Amino acid sequence: MNKKLPAILPGDKVGLVSPAGPAKKEHIQKGLGILTQLNIKYEFGKHAFSDKGMVSASVKDRIADIDYFLKREEIKAIWALRGGYGSMQLLKKFNYSLLKDNPKLIIGFSDLTALQWGIFKKTGIPSLSGMTLTFQLSRKNPYVGLGAEMLSGKRTAISGKDLKKSKIEVITSGEAEGVLIGGTLSMICSLCGTPYFQDRDDLILFLEDVNEPLYRIARYFEQLALVNFWSKVRGVILGRFLLEEKPLRVASILVPFLRASIPIICNFPYGHQVKCVPFPQGVGVRFQTDPLRLDWNPFLKS
Repeated sequence: MNKKLPAILPGDKVGLVSPAGPAKKEHIQKGLGILTQLNIKYEFGKHAFSDKGMVSASVKDRIADIDYFLKREEIKAIWALRGGYGSMQLLKKFNYSLLKDNPKLIIGFSDLTALQWGIFKKTGIPSLSGMTLTFQLSRKNPYVGLGAEMLSGKRTAISGKDLKKSKIEVITSGEAEGVLIGGTLSMICSLCGTPYFQDRDDLILFLEDVNEPLYRIARYFEQLALVNFWSKVRGVILGRFLLEEKPLRVASILVPFLRASIPIICNFPYGHQVKCVPFPQGVGVRFQTDPLRLDWNPFLKS
């Protein structure tokens, strides 16, 4: 995808949707406050607050909300209110041609990993992982300003200086170039064997997960090994893996699956927590550990 997507600048408008689980108005008020503080205007999709139990609305209605915003030139990006469950249901029905004709940033996290991987596989269009309105768009998140700079297209790198308050650990030193992609580990594994799984051999991978015990995480790593995924990975950024809000150390489980020379860091501030750095998804990057730096190819036009 060579065409740049619209950046989100002060005064621009975004479309807010619920492509997965149902969202409650009271849970997103603080997030809306941050959007207002950033002078980002917003409009809710027709089914943004629908509730069908595990999912917000039918597949048809959830896709209709996304299509509605894709067709409107004044809407600069489409922002998921939350994750939860259900974005995989959209993959077969999603209007990839409409997105190609009207390329816009899809912002989401967690369950939205599946949709973002599907979009990148079918269209090559980047997205943004992180910044949920339910808890990451918060005054308690020191990286909101960094995220806003990403959305504006003005920021094209993250360095160790940006992350001074995080105790990031280098597991294997080095540098690598490739395509940055990742998200929630369990969602990535759910795509194995489908047309939406990534088969590139130049991946810089970022990972996190929540409420998955170590034995399940080990099983996910084994599953990815069985589809020969790890041989395609050139670098790894491990975010936070949390079980009952306590951090898990997963690097020692992962390292045996990887080639000895690839750079790996862990404890990066990305995951199911308030203090979360967003990641561009599906963009070319250069990753180095010493000093820590991640540079990506500009993909937003400001």
